Amino acid sequence: MLKKKDWQLLYELEKNARQPLQSISKKLKISKQLICYMMKKFEQDKIILAYTAIIDSSKLGYYTYRVYLRFRSVNTFEEKEKFYQFLSNLPETTIVNSIDGYWNVGFAISVKNIYDFYEVWNKIMSKRKNIADYKIAIYSPIFHFTRTLLAPEPKKETPKILTLGGKEFVDHSSIDLEILKLLSKNVRQPIIELAKKLHKNPKFISNRIKYLEKTQIIQGYRPLLDWGKLGYSYYKIDFTLTNYSSKNDLFELCRMHPNVIQVNQTIGGSDFEFEIFCKDTNELFSIISEIQNKFSHSIENYTYFSIPKPYKETFMSI
Repeated sequence: MLKKKDWQLLYELEKNARQPLQSISKKLKISKQLICYMMKKFEQDKIILAYTAIIDSSKLGYYTYRVYLRFRSVNTFEEKEKFYQFLSNLPETTIVNSIDGYWNVGFAISVKNIYDFYEVWNKIMSKRKNIADYKIAIYSPIFHFTRTLLAPEPKKETPKILTLGGKEFVDHSSIDLEILKLLSKNVRQPIIELAKKLHKNPKFISNRIKYLEKTQIIQGYRPLLDWGKLGYSYYKIDFTLTNYSSKNDLFELCRMHPNVIQVNQTIGGSDFEFEIFCKDTNELFSIISEIQNKFSHSIENYTYFSIPKPYKETFMSI
C-alpha cells in the first residue's frame, strides 16, 4: 500500500526523472537519504522499471510507423512470448505491447524513410505464416501528457504536453546520437559517467544535453512504471467521428483528464485515438460515457482494447 509521500515521489519523477535528489528532497521536505531509499525500494519491487528520456526522433529525421498484428497459429504462452521477443529484438522497434482484443500485438517502428521501413517489414513478413492480419498507420504526431494520475490531487494539476512528431529537422552530431542512446536507457546516469563512456569532457557532455533539451529533441524525462502494481490497467480507445470540427475541444478534454495519458494523431488510423489508465472496466466505461455525452454530436461510435504488458518502451531506435 503506497503512502502519500510515495505518490509525491513518483509524481516528481514523472515531471522530471533526471532532477537531482537534493531538488526532490526540498520539494517533499524529507531527507535525500530517504528519497534514495524510497527510489531503490520502487526499483526492487519493480514498480519503477527504468528511467527514460522522451525523445522526439522526428527532429533527427525519423518517421514512426505503428503496426497492429493478429496472430495465426500462435496459441501457447511460449509461442506468443517468442513472437513478442522477436519484435522487441529488432533495433528499429521502439514500442512493443501485447494487446487483448482483435489484435494481439502493437508496435512502433522508427526509420528514416520508406525503404528502411520496407527492409524491417521484410524481416517481419518472414513470419507471414504466423500473421493472420495487420494494419499500418503513421504517427503524425503523438501528444504525451504529464501523468497527473500520480499526483496526490490529480484534478488540481495541469499536465504538460510533450510532442513527438515535430515538423522541423534539428542539426545534431554523431555524439548527440550516442548521448541520446545512453539516456534512453537510463537518464539518471551522472554526467561524469556519461563522459567516461563517450571519452569526452564532462562540461562538453553537459552542454550537448542542454542543447538537446533547448531544441526539444529531448522533450523530458520520466520513469517507466509497472502500472499494474499501482492498481491500474492500460487501455487504448478509438473514436469514429461524424464532425471533425470538435477535435480541438475533444483534445482539450482528454488533456485535462487525469486518466488520459496521450492522444495519437495518425494517418491510416482512427479519427481520434487516445490512451488511458483505469482501475477497471467500470471506470473505463464511465469515462467513455462521460466523453460521449459531452460530444454526442460528434462521436458516432468507439472501439477499445487493453494492453496487458509492455515488452519494449524506448524513444530511440538503437
